[in-house]
Formats: sequence, structure tokens, C-alpha cells
Amino acid sequence: MRNFTKRNSILIFFGSILLFFASCTPQKNLMYFQQKEGKDTIAHYKYTYPEGQSNYSPNYILEERDVLYITIKSSVDAESNKLFSDQNSNYALQSESGIYLNSYVVDRNGEINLPVVGKVNLKGLSIEEARNKIEKKVAEWIVDPVVICKMVSFKISILGDVNRPGTYTFYQDNVSIFDVVSAAGDLTYYGNREEVKIIRKTSTHDEVIKVDIRDVDVLKNPIYYLQPGDIVYVRSNKTTKSLSYFSQPLSTLTSSLSLIATIVTLVFALKK
Repeated sequence: MRNFTKRNSILIFFGSILLFFASCTPQKNLMYFQQKEGKDTIAHYKYTYPEGQSNYSPNYILEERDVLYITIKSSVDAESNKLFSDQNSNYALQSESGIYLNSYVVDRNGEINLPVVGKVNLKGLSIEEARNKIEKKVAEWIVDPVVICKMVSFKISILGDVNRPGTYTFYQDNVSIFDVVSAAGDLTYYGNREEVKIIRKTSTHDEVIKVDIRDVDVLKNPIYYLQPGDIVYVRSNKTTKSLSYFSQPLSTLTSSLSLIATIVTLVFALKK
């Protein structure tokens, strides 16, 4: 009986160890910026872009439904500023809703309708190109115009296995996938970092792009920089999550059996 109890205790002990390791996610599945097999020991990573390519974010090209915040002033003639006084009001700077209400939406024809100047087609232009075009238009009405043009609608949604899913607004010209991941408080323990999906809708097509954000080469992937309106979806790692659900009741059962085996062993030891 003593040998039987001892053998059962050993089996339960090793079974518990195996269950523990089975329920753990390999550390490699949780790490970002990993290098390819055999190169993880290199302390410095550097990629030189071929001639003609750039590691800066690509210029975003304006499309219909984009929202632009535009201010127009004359640098030398205060009287001319009255032409755009409503658009330059301080109320526009008081809140996000104020900025939106004082902004311009690119319509289906790719145009915005500026006061005095009229309609200006901006579809297909970068933000800087749009600013230059508006500046040339208003130069016909005011002296030495100063134009500020910024995106208001740079919003990205992130869903799935992240700590704070939701829609985030970014007040900057470019947003990387890690900016959004950081805003969402990182992926959860169960988030599948190998298959993060980016859902993108444009005026001409829809696409779903899969990216492995563990791979350091994501830095040179064009999808590294997101576009306004993108949705980032992080699905669960089914294997890890299933093992977690499976291991929880078994862990309790194993602990109970281990306790019983320990008590039985002590009883027999005391009777000896």
C-alpha cells in the first residue's frame, strides 16, 4: 500500500508539472521585434532602404469623407483676415467637437467649399499639396496668406484581445500599428501577435491585411503605417486560450489530489 501511494504521488506530481507547461504560452509568441531564426542574439538591427525608398511614413492621399481643419490668415494685412473671421474663431480650438464643426469635409466630388474662395478640389493630394493649393487660391483674395491644414479624422479602431479596445483619435500626420497597440494598452496574454488583421475601406475597394507584429521586419512593411478609418483586429490564440480553460479545472483537481495524496502518505508514515 505504501508503494502504491508513493507511486500515485509521483504520478500526480509529474502530471501537474506537465499540465503547467502545457498551459503556458511560449515566450517567443509574446515578444515583439524578433529577428529571423538564428539571428535573435544580434544586439543591433539595421536595415538600409534601397535607393529611391524611404523609411518615413508614406504621404496620406486625401479621399472623400476626410475631414480637414484649415486656418487662413494674412501675415501682413489684419483687415483681410475678416474675410475668414468665422473660420478662424477661437471656438474652433476649445474642444474636439469645436474643431470638427469648424472643419471641412471632402465631398463625393473630392472638393471642399471655402468661404469667399469657393470650391477647391483636394482629392488625390497629400496634406502638404492640399495646403499649397489652398494657399495659392486664397492669395487671390488676401496678401501673403498663411494656411494651416491638418487632418481631423485620423481615427483608428482596435478590437479583439487587447486590454482597452475602442476607437482612438491621433493628432499627428502618421500613425503606426504600434501607436494603436500602445493606446489600447497592448495585446492581452492570449492575443495572437502572429496574425493581427488590418481592415481597410477605401472609396474603390475593401481589403483585409494580415501582419505578424512579432517580426522585426514589420518596421519596413508598408502596412506599418495605418490610414484613417483602419480597423485593427486581434484574434485570440485559440490553442493558448483553450489550454487555459482546460487547465483551470484540472489544476484545481490536481491540487486536491496532491493534497489527498500528501495526507494519505503522512497517515501511513505516522502509523509505521
